[in-house]
Amino acid sequence: MKTNILILILIITSIISCKDDNVVENLEQQSLQSSSDYLLIEKTLIDIQRIVEHSLISNGITKNCITYIVKNNDPLNTDTLITDFGEVNCLHLGQLNRGKIITIYSDYIHDSSAIINNTFDNFYLNNNLIQGNIILENLGPNINQDYIYNLEINNISVTTHNGIINLNANYKKTLIDGKSTKYQYLDDVYLIAGSAEGNSVNNNNFNMQITDSLTINNICFESSKCVITRGKSTISTDIYEDRELDYGNNLCDCKVNVEINNEPYLIVID
Repeated sequence: MKTNILILILIITSIISCKDDNVVENLEQQSLQSSSDYLLIEKTLIDIQRIVEHSLISNGITKNCITYIVKNNDPLNTDTLITDFGEVNCLHLGQLNRGKIITIYSDYIHDSSAIINNTFDNFYLNNNLIQGNIILENLGPNINQDYIYNLEINNISVTTHNGIINLNANYKKTLIDGKSTKYQYLDDVYLIAGSAEGNSVNNNNFNMQITDSLTINNICFESSKCVITRGKSTISTDIYEDRELDYGNNLCDCKVNVEINNEPYLIVID
């Protein structure tokens, strides 16, 4: 009888232990939500900037499902460029797009003092609705003759099938390679610094601080969906311990290592 009771106790203990392990695992997965959401919206911002730069180079040329509409084409003041993908998904630069990106610009991106102001009209990127405002300003060259840009992210929201991600941010971009080829962007390399605050799909607020300048290498677009090849950031929330994001060592991949309390995790950006 005592033997049967002992066996029963061991079985119950084992079941409880397994459930506890599952709870811990689930909590850890949930605690990665803000990191995953920030990485998604960060990639979205990079993809949008690529679309806009491509449009400023290609405008006037109608390509398959894209129509470029230029308004007030006056070199003495700001002009408007509408990149219209239509009402059904259009495959462009490896991404699904529909709707419109409205770009008001004073000069081309690599012209000193250029200001590029972007808003959206029912625009979807990979079936995620994008709303808000993105402003890129060329501040001119630094002492090394590298162009410095201010990138302002205002009330950007990405509506996914899981929920809505919100972000406000301010970044400084330094063009360290590619300036000599003004109307080509695949050879551009940037260093990025800055901070952001947002809200993830589980309604948790988070803050992001770049702690080691991120490297964006546009040549990665030829082989990968992701172009941040190195650098580190910290994601902070009111609920969890800080998450340290490490983008790797110069590889064109979508893998980001996350460290929580000295424990490593891997996020692969989709």
